[in-house]
Amino acid sequence: MARQLARDMGSFFKDCGCARPSRCPHSYAIRFRNGAGRQSEEDGFGTQDEASERLTQIYTEKKRTAPTVAEARRELGQKTVAE
Repeated sequence: MARQLARDMGSFFKDCGCARPSRCPHSYAIRFRNGAGRQSEEDGFGTQDEASERLTQIYTEKKRTAPTVAEARRELGQKTVAE
């Protein structure tokens, strides 16, 4: 269930050219939308479960953030340094 939940929140993948990515030693990366609504990536996860757990953690943090705080973060994230 955690893997399905993680897929709904973002995705995890291996960015390598190995013939059998599920058995290669390369680490997993995750891709998700951050609090500002922009696409973000994190890498260095040894297993799918670790990547899935991190996506779940990010999703939980986003859900716990008050709507007013989330909106303020989105607005600040869209501004340039000059503004």
